[in-house]
Amino acid sequence: MGRVLAYAGAVAVPLGAGALLHLWGSWSMRSPLGTPTALAVLVGLVLAGLAVAAHNALFREGGSVLALVLLLAGLGAVWIEARDSRVRGATVECVVVGKVRVTDHPTFGEGGPEPKRLYHHTLDCPGGYPDRFAWEEKLGEAGKRLTIAYDPAHRMDPIPADENVARGSLVIPSVLLVLTSALSVTAIALEGTGERVW
Repeated sequence: MGRVLAYAGAVAVPLGAGALLHLWGSWSMRSPLGTPTALAVLVGLVLAGLAVAAHNALFREGGSVLALVLLLAGLGAVWIEARDSRVRGATVECVVVGKVRVTDHPTFGEGGPEPKRLYHHTLDCPGGYPDRFAWEEKLGEAGKRLTIAYDPAHRMDPIPADENVARGSLVIPSVLLVLTSALSVTAIALEGTGERVW
């Protein structure tokens, strides 16, 4: 019976932790309560820590180090996917007012980021937010209407609504967490044989 529970835990811990972290990340970043980013990250780290502790508790002989690394990578990928573009849950149609201001941001040193040019648009939006907007290309002169996606809790900068799409995918975190489960199941199967799975 103990072996069955260990196998069940080897599957449930990574997949369950991933699901819980995704639910928390999605909810906290879209919450109408405006959960502070620091609190969202702190709870995410606590969930990841509990998953690591539960993972380690499954093994008498230490388990697989590679499974632990994949667990952490998978949970990190879950967090990135969960928060990616989800915090900008509102859109507003604004009008560009005044002249668009341009600033250049040079780079220094070898290996630094590329120089960047930003176009600063002053906006007139219903409700007053956002009132200004910087982007890497000019989106229009005075009088042009723009649809802007923004976070009502102001945790991230606004972006053009057509850019507010998820860049992540659940495929990568899912693959990492399934591999974690497979390695953990293999490590449990090999306990007592003297063999180890990395």
